[in-house]
Formats: sequence, C-alpha cells, structure tokens
Amino acid sequence: MKLVPDRDDSILPAVFKAYGWNPRQIRYIRGVLRVDTGDEIYALKKTSAKPDHLCFLDKIFSQLNEAGYHYLLPWVKTDSNEVFVEEDESCWYAQPWYGKAMEKGDEVSPDELIRGLARFHKLCEPVIADEAEADLPSVTVGLDRKKEYAQQLMQWREAAMNREFASPFEKAFLSHFDYIDKAISFTIRGLEKYGQKNRGRPPRYTLVHNRLHPHNVLVGDQGWRWIDFDHATAGSPVTDIAMFLRRFIPFDGDEVLDPFYLLDEYQSENPLMGEEKRLLALHLAYPEGLIRTIHSYDQQQEARTESVSVQKLEEEIERLHLFQEWVRTVWKSGKNAEGKKRPSHEMAQVHTSYKKH
Repeated sequence: MKLVPDRDDSILPAVFKAYGWNPRQIRYIRGVLRVDTGDEIYALKKTSAKPDHLCFLDKIFSQLNEAGYHYLLPWVKTDSNEVFVEEDESCWYAQPWYGKAMEKGDEVSPDELIRGLARFHKLCEPVIADEAEADLPSVTVGLDRKKEYAQQLMQWREAAMNREFASPFEKAFLSHFDYIDKAISFTIRGLEKYGQKNRGRPPRYTLVHNRLHPHNVLVGDQGWRWIDFDHATAGSPVTDIAMFLRRFIPFDGDEVLDPFYLLDEYQSENPLMGEEKRLLALHLAYPEGLIRTIHSYDQQQEARTESVSVQKLEEEIERLHLFQEWVRTVWKSGKNAEGKKRPSHEMAQVHTSYKKH
C-alpha cells in the first residue's frame, strides 16, 4: 500500500509513539520507511491488510518459529504488545531492518529457496486446515481477470494489424499471437472444468504468499528471509510454485536452470498429489509474463528501447516453451500423472540446465 505524504505525514507521529520510537532519521526505500532510532533500525510498512488478517498471520508465524522455521522476519511489537498499529483506517507494522533484496537472482541458490518454500507450505497446511471451509477460496479465483486479458489480447492484435506501420515489437507479437492465444485458452478451459469439480476446491490448502519475487527475499548476515506477506491467503501450494518457477529462474544466459529439477527439489520436502500436478500444469501454461510485457508496452509503463522490448517478449516466449512439454505430459496422463519421467536425484544434480534456442 503506497504512502500518501499529505495524509500519512500527519499519522506517522502517532505510529512512532505507539512503538515508543523517537526517530533520528527516516528514509523511504522500496515501499517501506527505514526508521533509524539511534539504537535500532526498523522497516515500517503501511499495509492494506485488515487487522484480523494481520492477527492471523502473526498466529501462523509464531507457530512456524516454534517449529524451527527461521526464514521469516519477526514483527516488532508496540509498547502495548500489539503486532500492528491502526490509525485512520490504515494499518502499519514493523520488522527489524535486514540485509538487502535479491538483485541478480543468484545471491541464494534457487534450489535452497524452493526447498524453503516447500517446508513453509508443509508447516502451514495444518494451521489452514483449522479454518472454516466457507473462508477457503476456489481455484477459479482470478479466472474472470484471465478472460478479460484474453479479450484484451484480441484488441491488441486488431490494433497492431490495423496499424499502417507496425513496430518491431508489434510484428514479433503478431508472429506469436496464435501460440499465446492457445496457451490462454487452454488455461481458461482447464480452470473452468476444474471449477465444476469439488466446488473448485484444490486437493489441499496451505498459506500461499501470492507475491513471490526476488525483491521479496532479503539476504543478510544470518541468511535469507521471505518478506511481504500482506497478500498471503489460504490456497493451493501450486500457486506459489508456478510463480516461483516463472520468477526465480534467470533467463539472461546461454543456459537456463531446469525448472523441473527445482520441482523435484520442492517435492523432496513436500510431494505433490497427481491432481495438484494437473493444476500446476494449468498455472504454468498461462502466459503471465507475456501478458504483463505486452500490457507494459501498450501502456508505455517502462522506459525501454524497442529492441529491449522485443528481447523481453522473446524471452517470455522462451520461458513459456520451457514449460510446455511437461504441461502436455502431465495433462494427458490423467489424474494419477506423475509427470514426465525425471532422472534419479543423483542424476538430477547433473541435468539441471538446458541450452536456450
């Protein structure tokens, strides 16, 4: 939740008072306030999360800490022993200032991160199981938005085709349109069918982060930590897995880490059921990165040169190709799919990358 200077400047003194702080220096860095009190340095964040959700997260994180899971930062308590401050219809929470966000993506090995994610999901599962069934979401959450993007894709195509002189990016987009359109249609049809079974319930629920990204991993002297759980909800673990495989694999070299080696690493800690693999296939088939890249170009949201935009589009096409063989294999093999046969664990240590086209 973004800070609004004209409004929040008048609220911050009350927030500082609640924590017993008398800040010497305050800096705004990547969506949080870096508050230096002279004795300690804290990260203070304004969040759109509701008070009951923050209390629920605190309950889960406390149990994870007791279970020995140390990849989370503790929440700083207020002077009244609360985990957040509520002021003027907004909530604020604080954590110790820690390390730096991942930048290059290689500060921590992806296999270590995904094993940590698997343990997180496994430990959270029994806590979420205690939640009321009515509060658990269907796997079709977000389906309407995907349909809107499918319609938007058709509009982008029509605009590019009707332009007298299409740009290099538009020409590249048109050349891949059928492939992108089929990928979106496959995901939408699959989720619709899944939604008709078991009221759209996945085989199991856990706490999912929903915003996994290298920028939400901090690396410091005591190792790495997940941050930014404001949007965490109950859901299927495959939501986070698909997001991880898309966003934590560097794609700027001649070789790319095999994502299904990473999936094997996840399953070494938290094995997936056959139905979960089919659901993961639907998530991986969806061209999320391509949609985001095309939308960004159309709205001119990022200052990229034309050649860089084309390169980004082709990179996302490669990323989608990377998942397709596994997706097809899992989807065709039925409910008891075990996916494409993988090497033994020892051999997987060798076959962990593939040559880019």
